[in-house]
Order: sequence, then structure tokens, then C-alpha cells
Amino acid sequence: MTEKRLSHAYMLLAPEGPARDEAARRLAAALLCPAAEPPCGICRDCRKALTGVHPDVIHVGRERSDKDLRREILVGQVRAMTADAVLAPNEAARKVYIIDEADRMNDRAQNALLKALEDPPGHACFILCAASADALLPTVRSRCVRTGEETLRRDGAPALTDLARAYLEAAASGDMTQVALCCMSRAKLSREETEAFAREVKAAVCDILCGRLEDPGLDRERLFRLDALMDKTQDYLRHNVQPKQIFGLLAVETLR
Repeated sequence: MTEKRLSHAYMLLAPEGPARDEAARRLAAALLCPAAEPPCGICRDCRKALTGVHPDVIHVGRERSDKDLRREILVGQVRAMTADAVLAPNEAARKVYIIDEADRMNDRAQNALLKALEDPPGHACFILCAASADALLPTVRSRCVRTGEETLRRDGAPALTDLARAYLEAAASGDMTQVALCCMSRAKLSREETEAFAREVKAAVCDILCGRLEDPGLDRERLFRLDALMDKTQDYLRHNVQPKQIFGLLAVETLR
């Protein structure tokens, strides 16, 4: 996702669940990342956004009433969000508001949000997560860039982070030095980030083999070896091997 394509409002259409949550985090990372080609996956903003701990990524969703969730997102919640949006970010250049189950906003809440979408603070961005656009007012829909997991993949806001992409490109180069530098630059990733890295490489390998992702220059044998190497990585993580050691292993075994 390049800077030219960044918007202040997105409508992320996908079934509710972990995949949509992850897509929202990735989009938030892209909106906060200062790199020329965000998300870089390496900077502090990216790492915090992708792991769900960035203070400038704020989630809004249905509140609890006693023990149960309310049926709707209420206008008071949206007004509180838009009031907060006026305040300066804590760490990043922007603040990103992820509205979980945006299709649960009642009409009053949507109309309150519409004012912010029409004239947003310069540093505020909104991601509306919904299973379907049908429950959202046409005026709200018209002010959002519509996207989803498949659109993210086509438009370049990667289902694969730049961390995994750079690794595959290094593997395709056949240059041991490039592979080693690529791997060792990731040695400070957390366990959770390393797990995500391995999953994303496996997903990319599958997409390349199926023709859904451009081949960076890896033959089928190498792709299958990389897939097996990611399986080994995930197994080592389950046995409490540290990321630094894992990326040292990858530096040595990627081109074998």
C-alpha cells in the first residue's frame, strides 16, 4: 500500500473472526507506518500495531450491559470516539480507530460518524469492519474505501508482510550474504511476530504454487523446502526455542 493510496476511511468487508481482525491490524499498521512502502513490518509502529498494543490504534465495539453485549453500537460511543479523534496521537503521526462490527451501529451512531468521515481531523483514520455493507447507510459507504482480504491482496496492502516478502526475495536471489542479513535483521522479533512470519511465508509459498502470487524466482523444489523449513520453525517455537536462534537457523538452512 503506497502513500498515494492511503485514505482516512476504509470499510473492511470480511466475515467476523481472527482473519478479519488480523487484516484490520495490518491495515492499521500501514496507516501508521512512516516507511515509503508501508507497512514495513519492522518499525516500532508496525510491530505494535500488528501485535495489538499500539496506543494510537483504538478499538470501538459493542459495550457490555451487565453480562451480555449490547445489540448495537450506540451514538454515545461514536460521539466519544470522534471527540477523542480531535486529540493529538500519542506516538505515531496518525490515530486509527477500528470499529469492530461496524454493521452493528444504529442509524444515529452512523449519522454521528458521518460527520467525522465528511470532515475528519487530519491525523485520524477509521476502519469500519463489517460482514456486509448492507447494514451501513449509503452516505457512510460512499465515504469509505471498500476493501477486504482479497482486495488487500490485489491492491498491495499485503496479506503477506514485507518481512516475509523480503525473506522470499532473498531466498530467490541465491545469495547467502543477502539471506543472512535478511534473517539476522529479524532476530529481535518477538515470539508472536516470529510465529506470524512463519505462517505468512507458508501462506505465500502456497499462493505462489497455486499461481495466486507472483513468483519471485523460486522453483517448486525450493518452495517445498521453504515450506518444510517453516514447519520446523513453528515446531521449534512450540519447544521454546528463541527467535534469535530460529533466525540463525534460517540464515544457514534457507539455501541448503
